[in-house]
Amino acid sequence: MDFNALILFMVFSAVLSYLVSKSNIKLGAYSTILFSLISLIILFLGRNNIGNEFSLLYMNFRVTAIGWYFSLIMILIYSMTAFFNPYWMEKILYPSSYNFLYLFSLAATVGLFFAADLITLFIFWEVVVWSSTFIVPLGKSRKAAVVYFTISSIGSMATLFAIMFVYSKSGTFDINEAFKFLASEPLTATFVFFTFITAGLTKIGIFPFHIWLPLAHGNAPHTFSPVLSGGLVKMGAFIAYLSVGILPAYKAFSTSMTIMGIPFQIYLLMVLGAISIVVGTLMAIKQDDVKKLIAYSSVANGGYILIGILMMDQVTFAGSLMHIFNHAIASAAAFLTIAAIAHRTKTTKISELGGMIHKMPVSYVVYLISIISLAGIPPMGGFVSKWLIVQGLASKGLIFIAFAAFFGSIGSFLYVFRPLAGLFLGQLAPKYENIKPSTLVMKIPMVILASMSVFFGIFPKYLLETIGEIQTSIGIDPIMINGDTITTINGVLNTNKVAAIFGFGFVISLMIFLVLPKSRKVGLMDTYTSAEFIYTPELYHYANSFYAPFERLYKNHPSVEKFLGKFAVKTEELGILVNSLFFSHKPSVTVLWVMAIATLIFLGGVDI
Repeated sequence: MDFNALILFMVFSAVLSYLVSKSNIKLGAYSTILFSLISLIILFLGRNNIGNEFSLLYMNFRVTAIGWYFSLIMILIYSMTAFFNPYWMEKILYPSSYNFLYLFSLAATVGLFFAADLITLFIFWEVVVWSSTFIVPLGKSRKAAVVYFTISSIGSMATLFAIMFVYSKSGTFDINEAFKFLASEPLTATFVFFTFITAGLTKIGIFPFHIWLPLAHGNAPHTFSPVLSGGLVKMGAFIAYLSVGILPAYKAFSTSMTIMGIPFQIYLLMVLGAISIVVGTLMAIKQDDVKKLIAYSSVANGGYILIGILMMDQVTFAGSLMHIFNHAIASAAAFLTIAAIAHRTKTTKISELGGMIHKMPVSYVVYLISIISLAGIPPMGGFVSKWLIVQGLASKGLIFIAFAAFFGSIGSFLYVFRPLAGLFLGQLAPKYENIKPSTLVMKIPMVILASMSVFFGIFPKYLLETIGEIQTSIGIDPIMINGDTITTINGVLNTNKVAAIFGFGFVISLMIFLVLPKSRKVGLMDTYTSAEFIYTPELYHYANSFYAPFERLYKNHPSVEKFLGKFAVKTEELGILVNSLFFSHKPSVTVLWVMAIATLIFLGGVDI
């Protein structure tokens, strides 16, 4: 099937799902699973369509290797998340609209990745933004939707301005042709580079545009948070790629000041990526809501992705593309496990949970695999991609950026352990004694995504070979792979040996656990309290103030959220003042302005 038919099918499936949902909510939810899986199969089998061009409703499309790769990731995340839709339809305000917007936004992402001209790119970008904006408040938080749309609009308007400016200079909207004139105009290229990439920075959540992630991810419907984190933020990575891969940034900035061989324009954004790693890591450590914890983790991982893309070299670019895939499947799986727990417990607060491993062992294993992959711990896929990024940074001598990347990896151990210990381990609260495990349908996508994290951590060559084809198509030498060995300038990584070492350590640990005496299980309330009644049993859960001593070190840190909050308050006060002065219905105010205007006319000597 040609990919023009694929896009038409996806749009049609969104409409059909809406109509089916009107008659049967559950059947409509199951249709999202069916249609997204069909789309995934069509895209996967149509890989030989790479290089084809087609038009649809006056919009132009071109199937590129990197566009196909991003589309595959997006449809994979949507299709796996769709398995949870049937269990949340009764909790969502407008289920039929949700199903339509869910599939419609998916169709728009594919159109975005296949866009051959800038207008088509912008149209599908806006369709995704508007569709997801209407989905976010279905989680019953209008503020989250407003902040999400506001930040997205900043990026959209900046990018639209860049598109119009480029067209006025080049006379074409074709993505491959429009930017060529910038190669000889460094000042103009700098302006276009920063305005065009703004949409990517806002979507991927790079500092200081990161504030929408914890709000939107944390408050969106549980069935859409995996899509936001695992899927839609990757649109920002695609725009970042266009900004350095198609826009001849390195050629245009060849005469600019360089820092360690990197043009300062690009290095500046790499610094923002490094700041995002540090900020995302520190903020994730202190979160009690596990959805917000994963959201801040996405901020940190977005920094890794941006840095790798901006480098545009053999090792770091490959690591970035691999990390896009690894983060997508790991964050989606983590959010799905939280959705499964919230489905039974009605909460996502770590301090209100505990002992879930006894009731949901599969969810525990999936979450364990996912979160350590996000942290870059072997033998998961996230370790391989982060290793490549750090190796690339080290080879270029970018010590400060590399330090931020290393800090993020070390700090991630802290935010990895907090939900594991507080949410799954420890004692089970009495109110959760009778909850049931997640359903089989819920377990299917979680297990699939977690298995992929393990598989590509042990056998990354299958993913890196595809990435190598992308690198070749854009003029970059493919990553060097020999069997299961990855070779870089600074070192060699054999993933099979790493997996064997960790597997051996796991077996030894398991044997020690089985041989040694077991501790006696006691209930959460089985504790000595000096005959005092326990009014707040949650305080006895050790997840409460988990990292309090460490968090106090940066308790009073500068906050973008606080600054923008104060700015919003002052703006609102100014609006109230202007409204009271110029739009008041009080006669006294009207008389005041009549007298003021008459006095100015008189003093100015104006004849009436």
